[in-house]
Amino acid sequence: MKNNFSYEYRRDNINQIVCWKVDNNNYWPHFHSSIEIIYVTAGELKVTLNGQVYSVKQNNFLIIPSYYIHSYATDISSSAYILIIPLESIPSYKTTFSKKTFAVLLVEKPPLEGELKYCLDALCKIPGNINPSARENVVKGYTYVFLGLLINHVGLVDITDTKMISLAQEILIYLQDNYLLPLELDKISKHFGYSKSRFSHIFNDFFDCRLIEYINGLRCRHALELLREKNATITDIALASGFDSTRTFYRAFQKCFGCTPNESLRN
Repeated sequence: MKNNFSYEYRRDNINQIVCWKVDNNNYWPHFHSSIEIIYVTAGELKVTLNGQVYSVKQNNFLIIPSYYIHSYATDISSSAYILIIPLESIPSYKTTFSKKTFAVLLVEKPPLEGELKYCLDALCKIPGNINPSARENVVKGYTYVFLGLLINHVGLVDITDTKMISLAQEILIYLQDNYLLPLELDKISKHFGYSKSRFSHIFNDFFDCRLIEYINGLRCRHALELLREKNATITDIALASGFDSTRTFYRAFQKCFGCTPNESLRN
């Protein structure tokens, strides 16, 4: 599943802080602009961040900065909290995180573990029927306390290449907005002011896959939605998803999901 990942564009359009518990987490590689924090309460969760594997054990925290490609796998069993913090929801920190990032990502049993866990537990238990404005303030309050404690423990360091991160964000948004259209490397590289070879090198280095593989991944996920929602032929769905032939579509779909389009409907 190395190259089977997606940019969670819709998540980036939702500026709400969310926290939930999950057991035996297994999730394909994905990335987004929000900060994501994992706290394992039992077992062991394997998390891959930009190609590096972390074994997150009981009472460990893992910090996933913006735009890190990450996936989850559970070999035996795991229980964990997941906290998603969109940067738009924490304006006091937004400017800070445009220039700095966490000095440590895997945090093993921090001294204020009880306080951190209390904030996560509280975020999960906030009633949904309270006044929306009051609820938002309570959520932000716990989140700011949580981040303050965590940053105080691990510290922050300067992001060494903010221009590259900004470029990556622009590329992702451009591809998300245009993946249904004919897209060629020459056109995309010119749009961003690079030669084809230089743009390919930048994309491969940052996202660990080729540009066409990423575009086909977006198109395959669009096709999967059409397969489940519409009564249309495979050819029509392939063309509506940006592919120029059913042969290319079948090959990309098999690589992305490990099955054919028809098989996906039976899963």
